[in-house]
Amino acid sequence: MVNIGLLGDVSVGKTSILRLFVRYLKKGDIENVEGGAKCSVVKADFSGEATVPGGEKEDALNQKETKTIHPNRIVFREDNSNKAHTIFAPGGDRARAVVKMGIITISRIATQIIAVFSLDRDLDSQFEFFNDVRFFPEKIYVCINKVDLIEGDREKKIEEMEKQIKDFFETRKIAVSEVFITCGETVDNFDEVEKFNNRVAEMILEITTKS
Repeated sequence: MVNIGLLGDVSVGKTSILRLFVRYLKKGDIENVEGGAKCSVVKADFSGEATVPGGEKEDALNQKETKTIHPNRIVFREDNSNKAHTIFAPGGDRARAVVKMGIITISRIATQIIAVFSLDRDLDSQFEFFNDVRFFPEKIYVCINKVDLIEGDREKKIEEMEKQIKDFFETRKIAVSEVFITCGETVDNFDEVEKFNNRVAEMILEITTKS
């Protein structure tokens, strides 16, 4: 059994990654990605979400904006081996005591950590989140998310960000095992959405089945 902790700053897409993975499991698409295998959802718990009154999304798109207060989690099972794995996604608002407690708890109990970064935001503020996380294994995975929001030379931007992230963790004596580039949402105006959606599923399968 592998416990994965998705850790990252506010709004980097942790919950979106979790929800997308659940969709792959429920629709059976998980079998069609690279390294795919038949898996089933045992439990999906998104009760940690709370509505943000007057949030930006609510104002602009008439949709309710949410924030993760308590860690969301899913449990899924590999059908062939019957092995079960859990993925936790605590919130990123570490200024809230209850959220920070969730971050600390998950960082302690997770056997594998995925550090999630958003490709469309400055890295400095995202690094601040990880400066507050004291419990890390010697090796982690990195997920650079929201690739659909980058304009211009995408490859150059990814290369620069990947180097900065690896350098940041190396100063803390933490090695990055692998970097995954993902799009954790289903967007209509992005030609490669399926490819980078698939990377979410491939990332989680690779970490759970190889650990």
